[in-house]
This record gives sequence, C-alpha cells and structure tokens, in this order.
Amino acid sequence: MKSEKAAKRILENGLEIVYLRSPSVPVIAIDLWVRSGSTSETKEEAGLAHVVEHMLFKGTKRRGPGVIAGEVEGLGGEINAYTSFDHTVYTLLLASRYAPQGLDILADAISASLFDQSELDMEKKVILEEIKRSRDIPQLLLSRNLFKLAYGSHPYGAPVIGNEETVSSFTSKDCRRFVGKWYTPCNMTLVAVGDLPEEKFFALAESAFRHLRPSPVCRRRRLPKKVSREGHRFEAENRPVCEVYFDLAFPIPGAGNEVIPAIDLLASILGQGESSRLQEKVKLDLNLVASVGAGTYTPSGPGLLYLTGVASPAKFTEAFEAICRELAQIKRSAPSLEELRKAKEGIEADFIFQRETVQGLAQKMGYFHVVHGSTAEEEKYLASIEAMDLDRLGAHASGYLNPAKATFAALCPAAEDSSAIAKEAEKVLFSAFSRKTGRQKRSTEVRIELQNGAKVLYRRGTDAPIVAVRASMLGGTIREPEGKEGLFYLLAETMPRGTRRRSVFDVARESDRIGGHIDGFSGRNSFGAKGEFLAKNADAALDLLCDVLINPSFSEEEVEKAKEDQQASILRRDDNPASKAFRSFENLLYGKHPYGKDVLGSLASLSSLGAEDLRGVHALYAHPANMAIALVGEIDPERAALKISDALEVSSLAGKLPLLPAQPENLWEPRFLKISSPFEQAHVVVGFLGSSLYDRDRMALRVLNAMLSGQGGRLFRSLRDEKGLAYAVTSTSMEGLQRGYLAGYIATAPENAEAAREGLLEEMLAVAEGNIPAEEVERAKQKLAGSFEINLQENDFQAAQMALDESYGLDYRGYLNYVREILAVTPAQVAKVAKKYLGRDNWAAVIVGP
Repeated sequence: MKSEKAAKRILENGLEIVYLRSPSVPVIAIDLWVRSGSTSETKEEAGLAHVVEHMLFKGTKRRGPGVIAGEVEGLGGEINAYTSFDHTVYTLLLASRYAPQGLDILADAISASLFDQSELDMEKKVILEEIKRSRDIPQLLLSRNLFKLAYGSHPYGAPVIGNEETVSSFTSKDCRRFVGKWYTPCNMTLVAVGDLPEEKFFALAESAFRHLRPSPVCRRRRLPKKVSREGHRFEAENRPVCEVYFDLAFPIPGAGNEVIPAIDLLASILGQGESSRLQEKVKLDLNLVASVGAGTYTPSGPGLLYLTGVASPAKFTEAFEAICRELAQIKRSAPSLEELRKAKEGIEADFIFQRETVQGLAQKMGYFHVVHGSTAEEEKYLASIEAMDLDRLGAHASGYLNPAKATFAALCPAAEDSSAIAKEAEKVLFSAFSRKTGRQKRSTEVRIELQNGAKVLYRRGTDAPIVAVRASMLGGTIREPEGKEGLFYLLAETMPRGTRRRSVFDVARESDRIGGHIDGFSGRNSFGAKGEFLAKNADAALDLLCDVLINPSFSEEEVEKAKEDQQASILRRDDNPASKAFRSFENLLYGKHPYGKDVLGSLASLSSLGAEDLRGVHALYAHPANMAIALVGEIDPERAALKISDALEVSSLAGKLPLLPAQPENLWEPRFLKISSPFEQAHVVVGFLGSSLYDRDRMALRVLNAMLSGQGGRLFRSLRDEKGLAYAVTSTSMEGLQRGYLAGYIATAPENAEAAREGLLEEMLAVAEGNIPAEEVERAKQKLAGSFEINLQENDFQAAQMALDESYGLDYRGYLNYVREILAVTPAQVAKVAKKYLGRDNWAAVIVGP
C-alpha cells in the first residue's frame, strides 16, 4: 500500500508547509504543528504550553474574545487544538472555499494573540476545572499515574496539563514570553490536505504567513533518549470506582526506530481486534475482564508498549494471571503465521480507514513528517510491516517484554487493599515469566425490496475502498416491556457471540479476516448490526453479517458472559459523573416513559433476563420484514442484494410488533434533583422536552441547539468565557420516534453548582424571551451545514442515516436534503420553537456532585 505524495515548501522566514491535494470532497483540513509542548517548559512553567494553547484563540488585535470560534463555526467548520509532550497542534476543518479565511485565522492567532490578563484569569479557572476533571475520570487518572511511574524524572513523567499551583501563577507576560521563545516560523510546520490545486494553496499559505518574523535562533528542546529510572514499579491507589482499572507497560524506543513496526505488530496480535490473544482468551473465553487491549505509545522520545484492562475486584487476580500467561507465551514462542497475517491486515485497514477523511490524512501526514522526519517515512513503515516475518518479529519485539522493566498502575475501589493488589500483580507477572513452558461522486441511490421484506439500500459513498453496512430494525428501549429494561442491548451484544454455524471465536476471527468488524448496536428506537470492512472482502462480510442477524445461537454461556459485561457497564456508569448526570436527568424528565430508562437497563431488570427472553424477542423483531440494510462504498448493489436475499432466507412469517407507548407527559412545573457523588466536580444538566423525528420543528430546534452549543455558542461564551465557571459546557439535543429533549450541560466546582444551573437555565430562557439576531441564526445554520458535510466523508455515517431513516418510515435519501432544509430555517422559526419548547415552568434539572 503506497502512501500519497505530499508537496513541501519552506517560506523565506523558515515556516515549513506540507500539502497534499485530495480531490474526493470539497473540504480542507489545516493543521499547524508547533514543536513545543510540555517538555519545553521549566519546572515553574508546568502547564504553560497548554495554557497558551487555550489562550491562542481567545482574542487577537483584530479579533476579540470568542470571535475566532464564532467565525469558524459560522463557516460550518471546526477548530480545535491539543498539547502533547513534544508538540502543540492547532487544527482547522472547513469547506475548502473558506481556506483563505481559515489560514488568516491561524496566522492571526499565532502572531497577534493578545493574552489579555482578564481573559487569562478567566481561562485559568477553566483549566483548573479541567485538572479536577482529569482526576475524576478513571482512565485519565490511570494514564497520568502510569506515565509518572514509567518515566520518573524524564519530562514525559509530568502531566502535560500542569498543576494547580503553577497554572494559577501564570500571567499574560509568561504567555507572551513562551510564545516569543518557541512559536517561531522555523519551529512550526503547516500541514494541510484538501481539494485545492497545489500552487493555489501554497500561494494562499504564503500570503497568510509571510509576515511572521524569522528567528535568529531556532530553539529545539533536546530530550533524554532513555529513561533514567531503573527497575520495575508496581503501584495502586484507592478511588471511588466500582472496578479495578489497570495498566501494564514496558519501555520501548521512540518513533522512527527500526524495531517499532515489529512492536506494533506484537501489540496488535496481543490486544487489537476481536480475535486478538487477550480479547479471545481473557475476554471471550474466560470472561475475566470487562475490557482488555494493547497498544504502543511512540513519541519523539522513549515510548511504551502497554496493556490495559478493567476487571471486577473478585476477578482481578485471575484476569491478570491470564494476561501474563499470554505475555510469557508470546515471548517464549513465535505467534502463528495466521496471527501475523491478521495483524498486518489490521494495521493496513487502520491506515486505509484514516485516509477516508481529509482530517485523518492531515493528522497522519503531520505525525510522520514532524515526528518521524518526513511523510515518506509512512511508506517505509508500511513496507516494514509487510515484509515482517516471524523470525524478525520475535527477534525485534519479544525482548521488550521484560518484567524487570515493567510498570504497573491501578485504580481500585475504596474497599480494596490497593497495596496488596499491586504486590499481587508484581508476583503474578514475575511468576508467569519464570515458568518454563478521492472526490465523492454523484451516483444514483438504489433501494431494493427483497421478497422476504428486507430493504437493501445503497449509495456509492467516498472513494476509499471501504464498505460500511448498517442493518437496522425497529426495537430498542421504547419497546421494552416493564421490568425487562436492557433487553435489546443484551440482544445486540449477544448476537455476534456465536451463531448456529459459527462459534464466538469463529465470528471474531472472521471479523478480523475481512479487515474490519461486525458488531451489534441498540438504542432508544432501534437495534441491529453494523460494521465496516475492506471492499475486497464484501462477500465474506455480508455472509457473516446475515448469519449474526438471523442465526444467533444465544448459548447460555455467552448470554451469561454478556450479562456480566452489561452489569459491569452499569456499575461503571457511576464512575463517570457526567454520564450519571445525563441518565438521572432523562429519568427525571421522562418519568415512567421508556425514554427515561437506561439503554443498559438496571441490575434488577438484567438479573431477570435469560437466553429464552432473547430468543423470544429475536424471533419477533429480527425478521427480514423488519430490516433495513444500508450499504455505502465500493460494492455492487445487485450482487449484494442477491447475497443478502440468499443469506436471509427464513420460513417463519413476520409477526406484528407491539404498539408504541403514549407520548411523554408534558411538564407543568419544574423538576429538580440533587445527587451526591464522591468526585471533585459538580455536573449539571438542565433541559426541556423537544420534538420527534416526524415534527416540523426539528430543524429549527437543531439550529437553536447549535446557537447554544460549541465554543462559539451562547452557553460557552457566557458561562465559560465570561464567568469562568467551567472547562466543559455545551448543549445537546435528541430526537426519537417520540419526543426527545434539548438540554444544557456544565461541569463546575461544587460551590458554583447552583450558579451554573441558574446560568444554564437563564441563557436558554433568554433565547425564548428575547430577540434572536439573524446573524446568530445564520452562523448556527452554517455550522450545522458545514459539520454535516464533513461527516459525509465517512461511509459509516451515511449508512447509519439511510438505514435508520428507512426503519423509521422516512425517506432513506432524506439526509441528502439536510443542508438545504437547515439553511432554509428562518430566525422567526427559531424564535417560535424557542417560545414553544423552552418555558420557565417546564424544565428539569439535575446536579450530581459532592
């Protein structure tokens, strides 16, 4: 597989520009890589690179606070940034016709940010909330602990975000000094992928960035090549979690080292894909973990080969023993040729999927060019993957699985002995190793109704050789009987766990063979199966999909394993306070209506479900007459329909589905609930009942939600930028077969929870009670239209739209009219729906906090 050839220019001031023309869609991704991250900081500057990243879009000499975000969203684009140890990256995604504006925005922010002290003081409050949030989310805290243990005094051992003490101390002078030192043209690379001709893009980029002054000295932080810490480290700590979250890591070289392709393949064989060793043995066979996986971290400096998992306290030791057995086994003897082939196919598929969007291409190009030294390194990397044999894999990779250099970090429930868990993990590991043993083309959409009643929908999609499939059926939470909540989720999770023809292991192996996946899904209104696969494997993929849909075996063993996973997910729900806040809000808003129930169900409802329940609901709902199967990608629709028709042959007649419940009851007075949680932040949700999928108001409500949400939205500007109440604040809307909702969300300090609730409510009510500027509506419409067009790059997005709309009795091509319908919404319509749905007496609010 050859990588695309990018063009490169260097301006007179030293700025490097890398560009790839991709004519598939009229979209451009523009990323500015600054070779400066947290490793560029002194000890007193810890977190300053991240603070500068936050502040760079907070106002320039030409653009005031909030203007940049609003300007980009007004063009339908997306703007974002992130800070890592070695780099800070600023990203823009927008329609290519707006490339001049996008380049001007980036150049303006890089060269003329004001770093106003009052804005900085407000943003520091936001970042302090982000620091608290990083301690509340188990995976983030676990990752921070792992890096601290693994890297020790190396710069990678300190968190990129900094700490409360240093962040609180920064002034605008500190920000300007840091930018002046590191944000110089010779220390930056502009990476872009879009459909503009090369010379036109280079001319636009030079016009936007040539005013940047060259620096007499180009500073580059030189990192230690090795970690000074010797030996192994095993530590665990108690946190308010329900399960044991754990990571195990081994030191490896950084990006560009010749052994990295072998180590990446080793990680894939161990823990990537449904039939990887850890997934197949520890998860599917023994059912000892809620999740398990493996991966590599390969920055400019020294990297890590890591394994990660979640297990119940009762199963942790047995689970970790099973994981260590697999590590020791792969160190002692080479994997099979089939495992190596699947790993190569998986890495190739990952690269192909990343090429589906211009932002994926730009991200990949930037990584290889900046971290590896050239975009050409991608092709060398893939050639090394393809040429790898078992001897070289063993010689290069297995030596890095050394328990004497291992790092283990874990988070344990408060009732567990964390010290004992760390010691047990250390004992288990050493014991295991000591044993002997292109452009989107306009095409005609196709709808084929099969004799068995199934509807096959087709659209060509993008040029990437990927096919996305979505088989949707009416069902989901809204049709679950009282006391059987979680039934459809369990059904969807169990369907791929073995069929009458294939064991659970066969399904996993065939998923990997097709270069993709087939999974179940379930929501409020529907359920089914979905997947993506390489186009060349279409016949095998469709055969597997139909087998999973029609012939699930529902073995008692796999049903019980799936139930255990679902029970673990229910318990983990309380480990995420934001998720808990939304679930509690929905229950409060909807009362006894099914939309108020969790898709996962409850521990009580799940305990009553068994294989017979699944067989019964499957026989009624999983009939071809209730199926809409959408295919998007390079596939022959007639051949696919014939394949599906043969595979879905059934003898039973379609049953009549139960009627829907009555519509959700209106709220006649406010509903308010406070829930205690052990986390550092308070999470607040305030919202109102909204419209259904069939309601004419839905487009105007979507525009209203777009006015409230995002970095340019009212909630962000008011509650974060102006009042500094939170790091995370947004709004969301949901539609269904029956009435959905519109809700605002904020995470804030506990002492600000009530002010945040009032702020959310007042900002939402202000839309209903005040004038709505036409330009604000226009920005929201452009934002929705632009982001929707960006989503059309992904075949999976189109397949989901087509299948769900067909299932719900809507036009399966209706999503193609979405942009036109959104742009037709008027300020008067937005004002009308705001007054209709948002009132002072019909809201519900939940606060989850200490």
